[in-house]
Amino acid sequence: MNDPAPAFSSLPELTTDDYMVSALALNGQVRAIACRTTHLCQEAQDIHQMSPTAAVALGRLMTGTLLLAELSLKNETDSITTIVRGNGPLQGMTVVGTGHQTVRGYCNQPVVETLHKRPGKLDIGQAVGEGTLTVIKDLGLREPYMGKVELVSGEIAEDITYYLAASEQTPSAVGLGVLVDANGISHAGGFMVQMLPDASEETIQYLETRLSEFPEVTYWMQEGFNPDQILDLLFGDPQIRYLSHKPLAYACTCSRERMERNLIALGARELAELAQDPEGINLECHFCSKNYPFSQQQLQDLLTAIIKPRTAEAD
Repeated sequence: MNDPAPAFSSLPELTTDDYMVSALALNGQVRAIACRTTHLCQEAQDIHQMSPTAAVALGRLMTGTLLLAELSLKNETDSITTIVRGNGPLQGMTVVGTGHQTVRGYCNQPVVETLHKRPGKLDIGQAVGEGTLTVIKDLGLREPYMGKVELVSGEIAEDITYYLAASEQTPSAVGLGVLVDANGISHAGGFMVQMLPDASEETIQYLETRLSEFPEVTYWMQEGFNPDQILDLLFGDPQIRYLSHKPLAYACTCSRERMERNLIALGARELAELAQDPEGINLECHFCSKNYPFSQQQLQDLLTAIIKPRTAEAD
């Protein structure tokens, strides 16, 4: 089997930074990805001032989106958007991942009541509720790819697993975890495992058994294990071959220019209505909470930029 990327026998010096590692295991019959996302989840928590339940839910979706991005995106300009819509108190979440291993996201309702399934285990499924998971991939083609499935549990990992099976016909196993304490996000990360087409029935059964007995990813992180070590523990394969090691980060792409384009996209009529307010308007980025104020004069200038080309065409 030809490797999709050069393999290396030992990883670079590991730190506590967020990163993602990919590997082939079990004689090249299984592809695996694992990541630590503690710091980027904490950054999202700091930006959005989320309650524990919202922080865990969004952290899981951001981690899962990064795993999907590693699986699906080939170019730095590619992006993947995951949208959860549910009837629970969170009211939904939106996350965007990119081909250069960055992510950004927000909850529609960042502060919700903290409910537990059992002591120490937040009830994320109840906070999300019943609804849908939509995945949109922008791969630079004429039309983006979109897949949509019903939520299985609202716990996010099971929902992404179901999406991969139902929408992309790719049997997978996904594990996601975000642990909160009094100081914020203490540990966050996840893994994704996929059987390749030439996997034997023996390998499938072996992996199913390993997965069924494998503790949650945050358990291993609390014990001090890194993402690549978690894959070592999962597979028990001394011949596992690591293919890549990439840093991860929370990063927003908003800018004043982008906000101007959004205003222009509203059209002349709606922009004219906004320009009547002598106080102007203030736009806030959903992903990073940065504010972009526009004075009445600036709005009128944007309106003029729309109207002038139309007047010239009419002449």
